[in-house]
Parts: sequence; C-alpha cells; structure tokens
Amino acid sequence: MAETIDRRSFIRVAAGTTGALAIGIVSTRDIARAARRAAPDAALSAFVEVGADGRVTIIAKNPEIGTGMKTALPMLIAEELDVDWNSVRVVQADYASKYGDQFTGGSTGIWENWTALRQAGAAARFMLVAAAAKRWSVDPASCTTEHGFVAHATSQRRSSYGELAAEAAMIPAPTSVPLKSASQFRLIGTRVPVADASEIVTGRARYGLDASLPGMLVACIARAPFGTRVASFDDSAARAIDGFVRTVKLDAARDPLGGSEGVAVLATSTWGAMKARDALRVEWSDPPADASVSNLQRAFRDALSRPGTVVHRDGDPDAAFAGAKVIEATYELPFLAHVPMEPVHYLADVRADRAELWGSTQVPENVVGRVASITGLKPSEITLHMTRSGGGFGRRLMDDYAAEAAALSKQAQRPVKVVWTREDDIRHDFYRPAGHHRMRAVLSPGGGLTAYSHHVANTSRYAFAKNGQAPEKSEMYAEDFPVGCVANTLLEYTLVPSSIQTGAWRSTLHSANAFAVQSFIDELAHAARRDPVQFRLDLLGAPRQMRYSGHGGPVFDTGRLSAVIRLMAERSGWPHKPAAGRAWGMAAHFTFGSYVAHAVEVSAEKNAVRVHRVVSAVDCGTVVNVSGAEAQVQGGVIEGISAALYGGVTIEGGRVAQKNFGDYRLLRIDEAPRIDVHFVASHAEPRGLGEPPVPPVAPAIANALFALTGRRARRLPIG
Repeated sequence: MAETIDRRSFIRVAAGTTGALAIGIVSTRDIARAARRAAPDAALSAFVEVGADGRVTIIAKNPEIGTGMKTALPMLIAEELDVDWNSVRVVQADYASKYGDQFTGGSTGIWENWTALRQAGAAARFMLVAAAAKRWSVDPASCTTEHGFVAHATSQRRSSYGELAAEAAMIPAPTSVPLKSASQFRLIGTRVPVADASEIVTGRARYGLDASLPGMLVACIARAPFGTRVASFDDSAARAIDGFVRTVKLDAARDPLGGSEGVAVLATSTWGAMKARDALRVEWSDPPADASVSNLQRAFRDALSRPGTVVHRDGDPDAAFAGAKVIEATYELPFLAHVPMEPVHYLADVRADRAELWGSTQVPENVVGRVASITGLKPSEITLHMTRSGGGFGRRLMDDYAAEAAALSKQAQRPVKVVWTREDDIRHDFYRPAGHHRMRAVLSPGGGLTAYSHHVANTSRYAFAKNGQAPEKSEMYAEDFPVGCVANTLLEYTLVPSSIQTGAWRSTLHSANAFAVQSFIDELAHAARRDPVQFRLDLLGAPRQMRYSGHGGPVFDTGRLSAVIRLMAERSGWPHKPAAGRAWGMAAHFTFGSYVAHAVEVSAEKNAVRVHRVVSAVDCGTVVNVSGAEAQVQGGVIEGISAALYGGVTIEGGRVAQKNFGDYRLLRIDEAPRIDVHFVASHAEPRGLGEPPVPPVAPAIANALFALTGRRARRLPIG
C-alpha cells in the first residue's frame, strides 16, 4: 500500500540560482523538536540537490560513528528518487536545526528516518516526472523513472534528471507522495560500499581529531580521581616545558562543565601539552569509599540479601518459591570502558559573538546546548561541524570533552583543542555500570519453568546522571524475556550508589542483563536435562505479541525470537558434534526492536578461551544495506567477545588500574573467529542493528564453556 505525506507537515521545495532542484523533508517528530529550538520554518531544508549537470548530492544528516549511517540514510532517499547510486555524492551535514533530529545512538538511525527520508526522495522524483510530463505534454502517470532518467515509453522520449532540474524546481510541491512497495526496491536490500570508503583507505578521510586552526592551543588535563577535588597544584615544572602557555583549574563547583575537577595545561603543541600536564604536581582530596570496586563488591552482595524495588511481578512468586527446590545463581559484571579507536577530543573557537566547533559526537544538539550554557551565546550563534568518528559505542553520547574545549577557549580567547590520551580515555570514561545479578527459579517435575526471579544490584547510570528518573529505569526492563513466559515472576532492583562515572555502553543494560538471563536459562535447561534450544522454544511458546516498554517496543514478538533461534540452529547444525577439545553454546535476545541468536564454538587451552566460530541469526526487519548490516553484526560480535573475555576496569581509591591496550585487552586480529551472519527475510519496517548483536555473545560463550568443561562462568571477564 502506498504511503502518503501531508505538504504542510513535511515538504518544502527550494529553487537555487544555479537551476538546481532541492528537496527537504522532516518528520513530525523532528518538527516538534525543532520548534523548541528555532522558528518553525527553520526545521525544513534541503536533503537532496539535483544539479543541471546531472550530479545528485544527498545530505547525510546524522553523525557517522561507524554504524553506516552516512551510507544507509542517503540510500533511503536515493531509492525513492530512482537515481543511479554511482551518480550520487554524499555530503555530511553540519549540525543545523533545519535537518531535524541528528542523533546517532540507541540503534535508531534507520527506523526513525525510514519513512521521512524516503518521502524526501519520492517528492523529488514526483517533481522531476511532473517537469518531464509538462515538457512533453503527456500525463505524468504515463512516465517512468530509472537510474536518474524520466522516460515516456509511448513517445520514446527520455530526459536526465539534470536536464529537468531547473524546470522541476518550478513545479508546485505535491500534497501527497506515493512510496515504493518492497517489491519495487532496486537499491534497498543490496550491497553498497561505505560512501567514503575511498577516503578512509587512502587516509584522506577527516576525523574530529584531525581538526586544526591557525594559532590554536592544545589542552591536556590532569583529571581528578573519581569522587575527589583539586586540593592544590604546583605548575612550576610545567612552565619549563617548551610550548607551555598557561594552566587553568577546572572547578566543578564554579564552571558549568558538570563533571570532575582537574587542572588543564594549554600549550602550542600536543606534545608540549602532554609533557607539561605530566610535569604538574597536583594534590587531590581523599576519595570516598564508594569509589573502590572492592567496597562496591561487598555492597552488591549485601544489597542482594535484602528485598529490592519491585520492577515487575506476575502471579504469586513467593508462594511458588516457598518449600520448592530452588535453583539459584549469582552473576557478577565489571565496569566496562568504551575505548573507541579515536579517543574523545574537541576543537572550539569561542568569540564574543559566535562560536565554531569541530569534533566527533553522537548528539550534536547536546553539544550545542552545553556550549550555549558555557558561553552565553544563542544556539543560532554556534556552528558545529560534524566529522566522521573513530568509534562511539555510547561514549560520544556525553559532551564533557566538548564542554572542556569551549570553556578553555572562552577563557584563553583563542581556539583550543582538547586532546585526551588513551590513558585519559580508559581512566576517566563513563563506564557501563558494574553489578551483581541474583537469579532464582523453580522447575516443574516435567522440566518446565514455574517460578523465576531476577534481582539486580548495581551502580545505575541514571542515578549517577541525576536526571530525575528512577535508578532502575536505566538498569532493568519490566518486560524482558522470560517475563510473560513464566506464570510466577519477580524482578527487583537495588541501587548501590557510587562516585564512579557511568554511562551508556553499546546495548546499555542489555549487555549485562542478557549475560545473567541467558546464562541462567542455560543452567535451567541442563538442570531439566533439556536441549537448550528446545528449552527456550518451549518457554516462548506459541507466537504472540506481548507488551514491551523498553528499547525497541512497543511489542515483543515471541514468534520472531523463536524464528531466529530456529534459523541459528539450522545454519549452525545444532545440536553439534564438536571437534575434539571444542564445544558449542547458544544464547538469544531481543532489544532495540530486533531479534538475535548466536551459536558459538569455543576451546580452552592453557587457561585461554578461544572463540573459533560464530553463527548469527538476525531479524531486524527490512535490511537496507546488506554489507553495512553484516558489518554491524560482525562488529557487535567482536566487541561482545572482547568484553566477555577481557573487558573490565578495576578501581581503588578513585583511581583506575588499567591505562592502555596492554592491560585493557581487546580481541586481536589473529583471535577473530569466523562469523556467519544470516538475516531473516522480511518486509517489516527496519529496526535497530548497531546494538542487538552484542548482548547474546557473552552468555553464548559462557554456555559453550560449560558444555566443554562442566564449569559455569558466572563472572566477567571470563578470560
């Protein structure tokens, strides 16, 4: 069925002096957000330009952090425009309210723009067809488009979009635009290379860290251990370093940075700033007890010994557990760092009447808002240039580094580039919360699950952010599997406060919770002497849609999760007959609207765990770019393996022990497994993909290790 749009809500056409056709389109959600930032008409602008020479320029509106948005979002426009992808030039947008929402994160990029950006392409195509029909005095319905041309079969006439652009710009905007059905797609569902792949492999791609301005200063900051403040500092040795300019104390109580304290060194070079920062002598206040992992571990155990806040209850779990044989396990998860290959940074040039910034970010709107609060400038007086990011994984959802650059530039009255070293990045991150998970269950004589409870005690990221929301909201979802599949269910949460910074790590709470849930479900399957695949399928039961208010709702479809489990089993050959010294395990999870199941093959030699093969089945609805989608799954699996085997920071007295990749291990290239990715064929609207592959990885590895060794891995990292 064709979808339509309303002219007043969605479309504006702008004809430039060059004779080009430009089309802009945003969704009603974008309009509502933009209305809070600027005049209503500022939210509508051009996403597509067809030049007189036939060149098609498509704006990539969202930041590119490695998720493929710079390619996939323009593909949506190009599909409906019916243009040859080889003739398209993709341009990264700067931040501007006219583009609507420019957020990259939460696996929302494709599905939030799925209709609106296709409508932008369809509107442009409509006007090009109308221009051709007017030129030829024919009915527009008798014209067709393909690869950047409008054709009229009866008269055998054909004109390129470039030839029609100037005339098309004069055509009134349509009041409704039909969109293609899935059967008509020519570009969506194919393999398209990364839009700027050539620039990346030849070293011409510009990342935020590459930004530079004449006369700029470079800043490195001595950052406070968690929970402490600057007691005093001596910069006399730093002043002797070549290039030293000045020191600036960052006072969290005075400066609107919203973060920890520190002492910044400004110098004329990066090396000079680093060496001068290292020469500082800083005395810090005493750290609080809650800034030590050893103390937190005791607090987690103590918290699980008492009832928590009830997040969800079905049936009568107290009665079901009373007098029954209870199976119980506790799972422990560490703080996890993001470690993007490009450490965080920002360049700011703050003047009295304007500010200009360059950097890698996931939430440009937040950066502009923070800079406005620091400088006193209006958002309209701030220009933010968005660059390709060398990874994000949730770290660039924060804007602390941009705030530092703006505050220092304002004070120095010169452009300032804040540079974080790898050590800064690991030791002053906003980590995935650490915590313990207590799981309890009762099995029926027939091996069914009759009672289930899950109690989480951790350092909530919402509590750390002090955002006014209940701490459990960021740590536990009331409808996560197996809720709705067990008659008697209890989910509880207990906050353990900490001064250690926490934030969103790729797939947020799901990477922790799925480890506990899917590991425990495997334990229950073996306790019931049931095959782990069939045990999950029986739990899910008949296909049905259940309410889901967490990431990717509003519904959880048990049939779709069952389907990816079956596809994973089929493609991996489950149940397996593993090679000597190896074993297989599996896990499955739903989040961000997508369903993922992994089977993994592992070995364990000389106390080293090795993942040899991963078979992934994924249902994310319509796949826009097959190459990009595969890369997202493979990247998620690699990151999941790294976290499962090696990830974790240890913190005592507010200080992080790990400092670089030597002691914060990531999976290395010679350790990477074979990863086979299988997508469920679907015409459903696309859903999230950047994060859903991560959560089932760790439990699948742990379950495989049990199959191999007979021992349960209940603490991460496993390696």
